Formats: sequence, C-alpha cells, structure tokens
Amino acid sequence: MRVLNEHVTRYHRWCTPSILPDQERVDDFYASDVSISAGFFGTLVDHTGIFAEAEAFAAAAQGADRTMFSVHGSSGSNWIVLRTLALERSDSLVLVARNIHHSVINAIKAFGLDFRFIPTPYEPRFEAVLPPSADDVLDALTRYPEALAVLYTSPTYEGLAANTRAIVRAVHTASDHAMVIVDEAWGGHLRFHPDLPESAMGAGADICVQSTHKLAGGLQQTGLIHWKTARVDSELMEEAYREYVTTSPSYHLLASADAAVRTLAARGEDELGRAIERTLELKEALHARVPDLDRMDDPAWIASHGDRIGGCDLVKTTVGLSRYDLSGYDVAQALVERGIVIEKAGLHTITLITTFQLGPDAVPETVDALSDILAGHCLPGDAREAMPTNPFSAIDDRPVIHPYLARRYAKSIGHEVALREAIGKVAAEEVEVYPPGIPVILEGFRVSADAVEYLIEARDKGGSIVARDTSLATLRVL
Repeated sequence: MRVLNEHVTRYHRWCTPSILPDQERVDDFYASDVSISAGFFGTLVDHTGIFAEAEAFAAAAQGADRTMFSVHGSSGSNWIVLRTLALERSDSLVLVARNIHHSVINAIKAFGLDFRFIPTPYEPRFEAVLPPSADDVLDALTRYPEALAVLYTSPTYEGLAANTRAIVRAVHTASDHAMVIVDEAWGGHLRFHPDLPESAMGAGADICVQSTHKLAGGLQQTGLIHWKTARVDSELMEEAYREYVTTSPSYHLLASADAAVRTLAARGEDELGRAIERTLELKEALHARVPDLDRMDDPAWIASHGDRIGGCDLVKTTVGLSRYDLSGYDVAQALVERGIVIEKAGLHTITLITTFQLGPDAVPETVDALSDILAGHCLPGDAREAMPTNPFSAIDDRPVIHPYLARRYAKSIGHEVALREAIGKVAAEEVEVYPPGIPVILEGFRVSADAVEYLIEARDKGGSIVARDTSLATLRVL
C-alpha cells in the first residue's frame, strides 16, 4: 500500500497503464465495492442491465457488432476466443503468426487445438518479429485451406501495425469460413485518432481483443473482446465467456474500462493528439541529443517492409542500441535510478510509451537522462554490437509433437539436460523472455542454437526469464 501511495507517482512512467486523467472515476473504491449479489443493475455474464448498455456503447465506438468486457486483460480474452474455436470444432486448425503472445499458445495447448506458424521475418536491430503480410497469410491458407482462423498480433509490442485490411481481404476471398483474429492488446486507442494506424475492427477483422489498460485509458486488467457476427458464432462466444469469466469481477475495473471508452469516444482525438505531439517531441530531442540510436520509425526502413507494416503507433518510441556497449537492460535500470520507468528493455532495444498522465517535465528529463547514461558508451567509428540472429528461425511451421502432448509426456519420458546440450532435441517445456512474452523455446519443437544463445545472453545481461528453471542451468526435453 505504501509503495502505491508514496512511491509510484514519483516516477516518470513511460509504461502501462496509460490513464486518462480526466475520465470519470469511482469516488471511493472501498465504500462502493459490490458483488454480483446486487443484481438489480444487471449481471456481466448475462449481458443485462448496465452491462448490456456499456457493451453496446463500446461496440459502436469501436466499429464492432458485439463487445464483451473483461477483467482478465487480453490474456484472458485470448483464452475465451480460442475456447470459442474449440467449441466450434474440436479439431480446429489455427494459423498463427510467430509473434503471438504466450496466452495464445497456452490456450492452444489447453484446448488441444491444432496450429501452424506463419513464417515472418525478424529484425535483429529492434528484436522484433515483423507482422505477417497478406501474401504470408495467403500462402499459409493455401497450404492449409481447412484452417478455421488466422491469428496475429497488431500492433506489436514495438509498435508496428500489420496491413490488416489487406489480410482480411485475402482471407475472406480465399476462404468462405476462415476468420481473421487480431490480438490488438496494444491497439485499443487506434480508432480514436485519424493519424494512427487503422484499427482491427475498422479494417474488417472478424475478432479482436484489446487491453484497455495499455493505451486506451483503463486500469490494469481491463480488456475488451470485439467481433463481427458474419463469421463468428455469437452463441459459442458467449458460452466460452461464461466458462471463463469470474463470477466475482471487480466492478471498479469494469467501470474504469467503460469510462475509458466513453472518454476516448468523446474527446479521444484531443487526448491522443497531445500524446502524439509529446512523442514527436521526445523523438526529435533524442535525434538531436543522441543521434546514434537506431530509429524504428525510420521512413526508409518502414517503406522497405511496406507489404507487412501498415503503420507505426505514434505514441510508442522504440530505439535500438547497437551502436552502444550498454544493453537495453542496463539503460532501463539506470533510468529507474533517475526516476524514470520505461515499458520494455531488450538486449539492444528500449521501448517507451507516451502515457496520457505524463507531465510536461517527462520529455526533457528523460532525454537528459538518456544522454547522460549513454555518454562515453558509443562504439568507435561505425562499429556495432554483435546482434543475435533470429532466435525464432529454427521453429518450423508445425511441431514434431503437439505441445499439449509434449507437456503431458514431460514428467514420464522427459529429462533435464544442460541448456546447450538441449540443442537439436525436442523441448518439453516453454521458455521466454518477459517482456514481450513470446515463447522462444516451445514444447514439441526442436531447440535451436540461436534460441539458446539468445536466452543465455538475455539472462546474463539482466533479462527476466520465464521458465521452470529461471537460471537456465537445465532444460527439460523429450
């Protein structure tokens, strides 16, 4: 409690949640806390009363036919969406991009869904798996015409948006049943400013999930599921929702999500316009004071990937540090010591998001801090730090054994080996660096040397490893 009351507000927070300062708020959390027993104003799981009205408003605001609220973030929403596919057909095949969040993979494993990865490029300067192009998706759908859905992340953690309109057109032309599902956790704000990339619903996607707390103004854990009814069975979606959603939701969180949507609908263009201007101020100051940073929003680089990048999120700043002898983790820690928290650090990258609540001193103080931290650490001449090759490249489009089965067999026929000894063997556990939460090693797939070296470097430089053995001394294999 003391940390929240006394410490958090001292930092410049270029990180989630992005809270709209002037949105309507609950006056007293403790005095107004209430349960489902007070059903006189409707219930969440039945979509009645005030909840039905809030859902209808959010659907209209986001260009969807239907919307449901979540207090489980987009992770829980992904679980509901994948459960819907399993209810529709137990042997459903899903085509998924390699940059999907672990919540998607975990739902696929839990429901025993079949899946294939859509191969996409990797950009080592920004440690980013790029979005799939329409051609990538169409190639995968041609190989697997029975696929029930195509699922990818847009915008990415780094801020790259896919060409969703082109993907939707390709999928709906090639298949009379396949759905386009977008994990739009980072895109709840896109629809409310004309200069931002097109939103998933606006581009014609069949389903999208959003984390309202990320960039759309809500408190942590708040999320939304939107869909269009032409290809989505609403009855199955509601059934999946009832199976998963808690019967004791925080009505305060739900109120926060509702208030965020209404505020963005009323004056989102103004609020986002200020955030975009502040982001531009940050980027221009960094370019002037720290010119050796690699800029992900470089127009030439974006244009070179125009078939797969539909735009950049203008309230995100991702820069590469390959010209410096400090890791992103080093820089992030040094910033914390100066009262600045950023959204994400990697081996050679940092990502900042311009939240609604940032004050006027955030930009100059952050630029001063980064300039001081990086001073004297630029490599001589045109030298760059050696960057890891694609840690995802050796994962084929399909597993050797389904991850669900690999996990089941892990205890009976699995065994632990030293991490480097696992190279070439079939993994029996999942390993990732968080953030961004994309599995690097995945059950049922062979372990690659690139993945192992990337994980070791991330561990040694201060990255957060999510695994059974977070020291990476051993890996469980079949």
